[in-house]
This record gives sequence, structure tokens and C-alpha cells, in this order.
Amino acid sequence: MTAQNNDQKPDYLGHRARLKERFLVDDGMSMPDYELLELLLMYAIPRRDVKPLAKKLIKNFGNLAQILNASKHDLVEKGELTENVVTLLKAIATCGLRTSSSCFAEGNRPIFEVWDIFIDYCRKRIGYKDTEEFWAFFLNSRLELLGEKQISGGTLNSTYAPAQTVARMALDFKAPIVILVHNHPSGRCKPSDADRWTTDEIVQALEILDIEVYDHVIISQYDDFSFRAAGLIEDKRAKEEKERLRREKEEKLLKKRKLLL
Repeated sequence: MTAQNNDQKPDYLGHRARLKERFLVDDGMSMPDYELLELLLMYAIPRRDVKPLAKKLIKNFGNLAQILNASKHDLVEKGELTENVVTLLKAIATCGLRTSSSCFAEGNRPIFEVWDIFIDYCRKRIGYKDTEEFWAFFLNSRLELLGEKQISGGTLNSTYAPAQTVARMALDFKAPIVILVHNHPSGRCKPSDADRWTTDEIVQALEILDIEVYDHVIISQYDDFSFRAAGLIEDKRAKEEKERLRREKEEKLLKKRKLLL
């Protein structure tokens, strides 16, 4: 009876064992996306060959990142996945998000020292969304993260962030510095006229409260745009230093004029 049962074991059981062994060799670094996905699906669907499903999902969504960041609705409707599978995939995506955030949120490191990690976090947070979302990240004077809040959600190609809302949240966090972030579902991160207008409105509103807008980042699945790097937001410290040098120059000129008189 035992021998007969062994003979009847599904072929995919041996494949699963080999897949696990291959993963452990280099933590899956040499495995294609569909095999990593297959490995994940094994734990949510224990009694079925999941290789065809993994390949189908890659074909429908594009790659592993797009699958993990897809909406629950799309995973069910487009991917035809059960609640068990969706829960597993979303849990893994959330783990990745928290791992990214802990690198800059809990390390007491200035944001510019971990900028690439911050951008990666923003991409995971909203870069794969189908509609625009506007977020604000609140920093202390040492440019360390105090917290984050979604300001608004929009449509496929627009969102609006009221300057008063951003200002109120910054005051709630007692944050002297703010970073604005929103996504472009189209994938093109060039700022629109509305993006520029919204940014200027928020910068001016916060300036009255002596709160600095450090940057405004537009993010998508594969691209990002920094207002600060493009010179569309002036560096407050550079501005203050420029003003200090201007005053010093004026004072020197006044002294020279007095000596000549």
C-alpha cells in the first residue's frame, strides 16, 4: 500500500523540492520572476502544480514587482486569484514596504543620505497606483523623518493638494521641513502646469509659517522627477547663504564709501 501511494505522488512535488533547493543556493538571485512567484504560490496553493499559474500572472501583469504592487481587485479579477493567494502576495508587498521605510524612518539619518531608499519606498507606496495620490513627508530640522500622510487622492491624471491641509499637518507634526510626493500613473514624470502651480502655492503658504518645502517628487513605476534637482524649488539654505553673502558685500561697499568720504 505504501509503495503504491508513493508511486501515485504528483510529479510537481519533486519539482517543488528542487525549486526550494535552487532558491537556497543564492536566495533566488539567479531565478527568473516566474520561478520566484511559483515558489510563493506553493505556500498558498499546496495541492496543485502552480507553474502554469505563475507564468500566466507574469504574462498578464508584466513582472513580479507589478504583481506584488497590483491592487487586490486586479489580482482577483485579472489574475483570477483566491483570497488566500492575494493575502500572501499583499503581505509580502507590505513587508517590502516596511523594510524600505525602516531604512530611513528608524535610523535617524538625514533624508539626503538615504535618498535612493526613500525614492524606492515612494515607488512601492504609490508608483504602481492606477490613480494619482498626493503625499507629504514631514521632517525635523536635521532632515530626519517624523511621519507621513496622504493629502489627497485623484483621478487617472490629476490630484489636488490643498496648501492649508499640508500646512495644518506640518504644524501637527511640529515639522519645519516637508517633502511633497505624488505619482503619475501614465509613467511620465514630467511636471504639468498644474503640478508647478500646486507646488508654488504650497511653498508660498508654508513659507509664511517658516516651513520649508525641501522637494516635490513625482514618481512612477520606472521613473522619478525631483523639483529640487531640476532647480524648480530653491534650496532654502543656499538661498539664506546667498542672502548673507549679499549683505556682507553691501556692508563692505558701505565701509569703503565711508573711508573715501
